Amino acid sequence: MYANWPTYDQLPLHPSFPTKAAWGVWGTDDEFGALNHITPDTIRAAKVEIQYGLAINLNLELDSPNPPLNPTRPAMIHAFVPFPGYQDDIISLNTQVSTQFDGLRHYPYSTNNSVDTYQFYNELITFDDIFSPGSAVTTLGIHNAANKGIAGRGVLLDWAGWKESKNETYQAFVAELVTASDLDQVATWQGLDPSNFTKPGDWVIIRTGFMKQYYALDTSQQEMLPFRDDADAQWIGLEASEDTLRWVWEKKLSMVGSDNPAVESVPFNATILGENRALHEIFISGWGQSIVEFLNLEKLAEKCHELNKFSFFFTLQDLNVVGGIASPPNAMAIL
Repeated sequence: MYANWPTYDQLPLHPSFPTKAAWGVWGTDDEFGALNHITPDTIRAAKVEIQYGLAINLNLELDSPNPPLNPTRPAMIHAFVPFPGYQDDIISLNTQVSTQFDGLRHYPYSTNNSVDTYQFYNELITFDDIFSPGSAVTTLGIHNAANKGIAGRGVLLDWAGWKESKNETYQAFVAELVTASDLDQVATWQGLDPSNFTKPGDWVIIRTGFMKQYYALDTSQQEMLPFRDDADAQWIGLEASEDTLRWVWEKKLSMVGSDNPAVESVPFNATILGENRALHEIFISGWGQSIVEFLNLEKLAEKCHELNKFSFFFTLQDLNVVGGIASPPNAMAIL
């Protein structure tokens, strides 16, 4: 499977492709991207991680954070409908609030934030394909991930716990950077070997402590948080850098997830190989690598430390919405 796998330094495979794009690695018509790392063999191998029969929900409540931290995204609406002898309910939500799986239509490459320069994974679709009225183009829709069968081995890296173990403070609501070097040190602190603690197809999950600090705010502070001025609209997260990209690419991960709003640090103002690039661009539209944001990691971290076991079996089931862009992930860790 990896006989001709390109190194990070060999990306992109053609000079006309955007920054570090892995277009063509899985084939020119591929729509699964990094989910190709998940195979029947990786799923079968991951079952050894189930040792305690302990299933842990990784999803926040659908209306949390409330209000949404991006004020342009409406909060969930939940309505009850009474009928004679039974009752229904109706849920309306933006799929980019609460715990979310970013599909391959979500974030394109762009050189100037204009639709004229948008480039999606493998250049299979355009912006017009998604938004043309009555468009029948469903390529790169979230239904691909829903039908893939996403399961396997996950690994938690408790960055926040590592910082706390050293009596070092961290701030979730500033652009604090979690580096690749940090992640290797976290692995060592957890008793893992940084050189081989992951396997192809793994899902690496990073606990930044964001939700812990968010829930420690009082109600008024939570309500004001989305409305900070642009210069103050910052969040902790992964450093957007070549070091981070190399770290992820070489591990052949199926997904990357975290408990913070974007996985990577916000604002998206990093320069990578001379271009203003976000990890969102290279992960999603470059590698076809979905990211999972706002994960509920407090109970998982507590149990991982209690059992001294930081790997687990995971399952993840997106909504089967043809042509969809993102989804609540319905994610679970099983120890």
